[in-house]
Amino acid sequence: MSDAHRGPYVGVDDATRAVAQGDGRAVRIAVLDSGLDAAHPALHAMQLGDRVAIDGDGRHMRCADDASGDLYGHGTAVAGIIHRFAPRAVIGSFRVLGADGRSRSAFVREAAFEALDRGYHILHCSLGCPGENRFLPLYKEWIDEAYLRGAHVVAAAGNVDPDVADWPSHFSTVISVAMGQVAPDALAFAPSSLVEFRALGHGVDVAWRGGGAKKVTGSSFAAPVATAMLARLLGEHPGTPPLEAKALLQRISVHTASGSAAAASPSFPASSASSLRPDTSRSSPHPGSTSAIGSIARIP
Repeated sequence: MSDAHRGPYVGVDDATRAVAQGDGRAVRIAVLDSGLDAAHPALHAMQLGDRVAIDGDGRHMRCADDASGDLYGHGTAVAGIIHRFAPRAVIGSFRVLGADGRSRSAFVREAAFEALDRGYHILHCSLGCPGENRFLPLYKEWIDEAYLRGAHVVAAAGNVDPDVADWPSHFSTVISVAMGQVAPDALAFAPSSLVEFRALGHGVDVAWRGGGAKKVTGSSFAAPVATAMLARLLGEHPGTPPLEAKALLQRISVHTASGSAAAASPSFPASSASSLRPDTSRSSPHPGSTSAIGSIARIP
């Protein structure tokens, strides 16, 4: 077993304290989304990492610096939620979604490898595509590579039924999140499902492009809570391997069959800033209002 998968021992009490008291310091989070409005007031204190965009025809792709900001609004919402609960994390923007909230799974794959090569610890995907076998290779390759490198992947599940197959949320090494009636600062564990976590995704106040704000609903806004919680854990216990971190979050979360608990733990105090989910083979976000079929990724 490689050192990346051995890691220092972290007990349940250690993890509980880290999530309650941590701030995500020095943890690098790549947000694969629609870009980022870095001038938004809710993000003024955020430590900004890379700002790049993936473009091309699906076969020939390039990664370039991105000066376009957020083309849709979704990426700003997601980054705002993460920053609110993990204020000292470094957040990088890897734009894969267009102004219509759609992308190609090939773009997501390219962005994921780019983020891994740049040393990001967490890849956040509030996006997804239909969990069909023909799209599987475009996701399995980079998700497996992330695992081998000791990097973590967090993904939002579909809004209608999280048990319907969806990439990348239906990989067992991924921390997959659906909406639930959970306290705003908490995470619930729903066993016997590939989508094992629930967080608040109903009526969430988020930052939006152009310095704006919205009240939104969707698993896209639930998943960033899990990413922030993971960042708090990794900030206090760097090097915790993906499966160990996932198991710790399972053990310190409230257990519920449906994610409908009125309150769950662990929870953490709000810190400083201000969420949506897409899909990809064509990929798009998962906000509940945007969807895609075929090879298009969508926002949940």
